[in-house]
Amino acid sequence: MLRTSFKLILAALLSLYAFTTVYGATFTPKIRVRIAKNISVVSISGMDLNRKFISDQSVKHYAGRKRIKFNCQNIDYKKYQKKGAIRLVSVNSDTGLVTFGEEKYSGKILITTSDDFKSCDVINEVDIESYISSLLAKEMNGTWPVEALKAQAVAARTYAIYKIRQRQFAKKRGRAKVYDIENSEKHQVGGHFFDATVNTLDAARGTRGQVLLTKAGNLTETFFHASCGGQTKTPDQVWSNIVEGYTSVKCPRCKKSDKQSYIKKITRKRFVSFLSWASKNKFIPFSKNIQRFVVAPDRLKNSKMRVYVDSKVYILEKSLLRRYFGRFVIPSNHFVISLEDDILVVIGKGHGHGVGMCQLGALQMARDGRTYNSILYHYFPNHVLKKIFK
Repeated sequence: MLRTSFKLILAALLSLYAFTTVYGATFTPKIRVRIAKNISVVSISGMDLNRKFISDQSVKHYAGRKRIKFNCQNIDYKKYQKKGAIRLVSVNSDTGLVTFGEEKYSGKILITTSDDFKSCDVINEVDIESYISSLLAKEMNGTWPVEALKAQAVAARTYAIYKIRQRQFAKKRGRAKVYDIENSEKHQVGGHFFDATVNTLDAARGTRGQVLLTKAGNLTETFFHASCGGQTKTPDQVWSNIVEGYTSVKCPRCKKSDKQSYIKKITRKRFVSFLSWASKNKFIPFSKNIQRFVVAPDRLKNSKMRVYVDSKVYILEKSLLRRYFGRFVIPSNHFVISLEDDILVVIGKGHGHGVGMCQLGALQMARDGRTYNSILYHYFPNHVLKKIFK
């Protein structure tokens, strides 16, 4: 009975935390960003460091400049595997900056067990506004117009807050996450303390606490990409999952950029391998050996392609080509395909998945005098701006 009551109280507290974090908090939320993974030896340096072992809560202060090394190969990982990944050590500095690798970070550096339980991950716990001000220089450019950076700040903050909220309920491989987001193109590319510029700091301060919500008041993932090539896509066109509030919009400013055009060629043999992969993963309903195929005429606006194998026609999402061959072979999801002399020719425009806000389009709109809220409403017409913390 006591255990059940404790669980109910804990669930209520977590729900309250999630609510205040996302809807109307008076404090700045903190975010945990994984900045490195599978590290054997973690080296951290700085002035006036405080090291805290999570297991026994013991704290040691180092006056002056100090370098701390943590050997992750000396850990008895077996005792952690059933419990799941956990925090091992927390390090922060009284001066506010901690150095990991070649970069300086504000906030705390956390060392945790890695997913493979053979090494360590490194996580930066920092307030979300500091995170956003440095991220802008990586996801965009710190010298871009402030209105474009403001639009990026809102989009990135929305995505980050969504990930923070998700931590309360989502599980990763059967255990609670020990970080909210990865510093990578998989999630968002964040920066470090000295990446922030005058423009990025202005953009973060000028949109502090603002996120995008659907018109129904829901927080969802807010996506962005380098350039769409003239028309954005929706999540279901690229990843087959429907996300509330998304619609495809035209982006004429991005379309005018010839620098985003590309021509790629794929051999018949490699395309057969792609079809076999699509079959194995049940994207198309056949499994026999594929030798002969014909690609139907395509148009740039199409999100699907038709492939004839023997006497049957199969319809596939064109985005599967990018998923299989990778972004270096096919830079965007905005392309047209044709079969010429046994070679599959891919002619496209843009860079990135094409969902949500087009960063190149946002840049051009800002240069044309558009404000950040006007930019956001163009790419997210079914969303509204809301300030969720002060």
